[in-house]
Amino acid sequence: MIELRIGDQLIRFDREATVAAYSQVEQGGADRCSCSGCRNFALLRDKIYPDTFRELLDKLGIDPKKEGEAVHYGPKGDGHLYGGWFYFVGEVIEPGERSTKAGDDFQYWTGTSFPRPPAVFGKTVAALEFMAQLPWILEEPYDPKAEQTAAKANQIMDRYPNTLRTLADPER
Repeated sequence: MIELRIGDQLIRFDREATVAAYSQVEQGGADRCSCSGCRNFALLRDKIYPDTFRELLDKLGIDPKKEGEAVHYGPKGDGHLYGGWFYFVGEVIEPGERSTKAGDDFQYWTGTSFPRPPAVFGKTVAALEFMAQLPWILEEPYDPKAEQTAAKANQIMDRYPNTLRTLADPER
């Protein structure tokens, strides 16, 4: 494993193991969800990450199209607030106290508290988290009630994955 300092945080990571894990992940979190917030994020995904963040993703072996999760927090200022994270094989050695800014509307940090990652990442796993303010580019207007309904449905489907996903998608 290689050690890397990210701002005031220190991590240890295994790039090859992370690349191997991502090769087994089919799609990013925003692609697994049908809510308008996630669909908006997926449309922006190729344009939103600053160069310094993309370089960090590459250094860690992370596929930028396969975020573990994208979270739409709703409208904020002139845009919409999003958060999310990417998994990597490794650990946080020194958690630090600050995020790293990459422009006015994007920041990132490492974390150890997140939902269980796919098993392909193994037992030693951490996350590179981000927060960004993004524009709304979907042709349909933002509907907070639809977002809440979709979020509740996804929570229920996550609790009962085998039963409900089969009912929701008969081809499974």
